Amino acid sequence: MLFKRLCFTSALALSVSFPAMLAAQDRPTLTFAVDNLWPTMDPVIGISTTGGRVHSNIFETLIERNYFEDPNGNDLIPGLATAWERTSPTVWTLNIREGVTFHNGDPMTAADVAFSLSEARLWGDAPMAPRGASFAKGLVRVEAVDDYTVELETEFPDASFIARLTTPIGFVLPQAYYETVGTEEFGQNPIGTGPYQVVEFDPSTRLVAEAYDDYWGGDQLFDAISWNVVSEYSTRYAGLVSGEFDLIVNIPTDQLEVVESTPGVSLLVSQVGNYPMFAFNTLDIDGMEDNPMMDADLRKAMVMAIDMDTLARALWDDATYAPTPFNFPEYGDYHDPDREATYGYDPERAAEFLERSGYDGETLRWHIVRGFYPNYETAAEFMVETWAELGINVEIRILDNFALAYERPFHLLNMSMSSEFTGDPYRPLWLDWGPGSNRVIASHRTWVPTDDFLEAGERFARAQEFDERYAAYLDLVAEWEDVTPAMYLWRNVQSFGMRDGLEFDPGSTQVTVFDERYVTLTD
Repeated sequence: MLFKRLCFTSALALSVSFPAMLAAQDRPTLTFAVDNLWPTMDPVIGISTTGGRVHSNIFETLIERNYFEDPNGNDLIPGLATAWERTSPTVWTLNIREGVTFHNGDPMTAADVAFSLSEARLWGDAPMAPRGASFAKGLVRVEAVDDYTVELETEFPDASFIARLTTPIGFVLPQAYYETVGTEEFGQNPIGTGPYQVVEFDPSTRLVAEAYDDYWGGDQLFDAISWNVVSEYSTRYAGLVSGEFDLIVNIPTDQLEVVESTPGVSLLVSQVGNYPMFAFNTLDIDGMEDNPMMDADLRKAMVMAIDMDTLARALWDDATYAPTPFNFPEYGDYHDPDREATYGYDPERAAEFLERSGYDGETLRWHIVRGFYPNYETAAEFMVETWAELGINVEIRILDNFALAYERPFHLLNMSMSSEFTGDPYRPLWLDWGPGSNRVIASHRTWVPTDDFLEAGERFARAQEFDERYAAYLDLVAEWEDVTPAMYLWRNVQSFGMRDGLEFDPGSTQVTVFDERYVTLTD
């Protein structure tokens, strides 16, 4: 079967021909049909799967992950910082690349780096981009020592902090322009240092970026890239076949063989460091004072009622798997392939927990964004039927965008969580569920961390030796499972359909970068 053959690769690049696009010596335009665009292109406020398909073409981080040589991206390489050194237990010194300009022609200096990581922008009492606070946690000083040297001081010795500069807080933004136009306007008319500059952006229709010919890194492959919002897969596929689109994303599992057999089209399938899930709304806010999901026994009953291993195989064949919470293989020594979930599939225990809960048959609303995660809606329908057999009533509400999904009342909310960080659980377990995370502070927040979770998280963040960090990690997982604020479904699978002539291999990242490291055009 085609899908079994493809799924064992971390990524698959297929050689094809592309003569029409390479006429004369003109650079071609790449048209990429996507399912969604985030409402803002501020790369911190816009942290998301859809934002990640754009950001790294417009902006650049201080440090990069080497996905083009290592599909898991666990090697760190220079970006806008050419070198970094831990010059004291709490201070990192970065050398900033010279000769780089922003898309408005202004030179990039250490002052822009310091602003991008500053208290005012990320981690102060009222930061411009508050979503960056958790990633910048522990920073106490950011200083431009001279035009091309920056010092970063952390509250305590933090050997892992440098890896956070590969995340969206590591994107360098132009201080003068950002402060002049403000956060909201910057998100609609962004300026970065990347190989492409935004010339058109309407989050409901498309984003167009043209090649920035003064880019420090050399020439670009494309004259322009257009990310076109096409929510329906059938329309994306039709556009690929007709030649309207060069690349499309998110092909349903039952259509993979159709795409693979389509003349003039190639298929790419790979696992990525991202896990679709649903969060339980555990809070009694915004008119939800009688929220049944505040009862942990009900949440555990719902999780234990679902045979996620069997469901993942039914949906994905052998392409992916259902994980034990936060026991992900990309975490190296933290991964224990024999560790099982505390509240794994067990219908008898599920019935016991339900009996023990205060649930009295109330209808629970599950908000799901239409077509955002492949196979998610099919899985949800199966889970709703399973819960109904147990006596739990869940109503699915399919909504057109996240703004609608975030509107209360809801009891379950679709989400996903990136695990791309560099070899440990710091981001997905502590940053994404800790006190500064969206799960805790955003308008659609769904839980409040327990004191035990916070204590274990601080121990994990401050630990210097692996054994100490590992013990704190296990305590974090145990407390998270005891609360059961969410359920993880499977490791995400991404798929692309490509017109002939395009070789594209992003590795195991959901970030798309359209330069010569990841893309080849062939005659």
